[in-house]
Amino acid sequence: MICSPSEKLTRFIFSTNNFRGSDKSVRYSAFMPPQNRLLSVFRIFDLDNNDIWALGDKVGVLRKLPLLARADIIAVQVNDVGLEIDANDDPPRHANIVGWPKEKSEIKLKAIELAERAQLYLK
Repeated sequence: MICSPSEKLTRFIFSTNNFRGSDKSVRYSAFMPPQNRLLSVFRIFDLDNNDIWALGDKVGVLRKLPLLARADIIAVQVNDVGLEIDANDDPPRHANIVGWPKEKSEIKLKAIELAERAQLYLK
C-alpha cells in the first residue's frame, strides 16, 4: 500500500531517552530501526489528537510500556531522506519505514535527519 506524500505519520515513543522535554525535540534514537530494519510508525490521517493518543496507548499495552510522547512526520519528509514507507496495515494504520542503508553510520545519519524533521508531542 502506498502513502500519499502529504500523509502524516507518527512514531510512538516509550522511552525518555528518545526525546528532550526541555526543548521539545526528538532524539535520533527514536528513529533508529531495529535489526530487521523495519521502523514501526502509524498513519494518523483523519484522526484527531485524542484518537492518536488512544492508538498509541493500545500499542503501549501490547509492548507493556507507558506511552510518553510521539514524533509526527510527513511522508514526503521520509522520502526526502531517501527512505520509503511500507504501509502494511498490520495492525490497522501500521506502516514501516524501510530502505535503510547497510552501514550503521549511514543509518544513524538518516535517523538524525528524520528526528530533525519530526515534531514532538508530549502526552
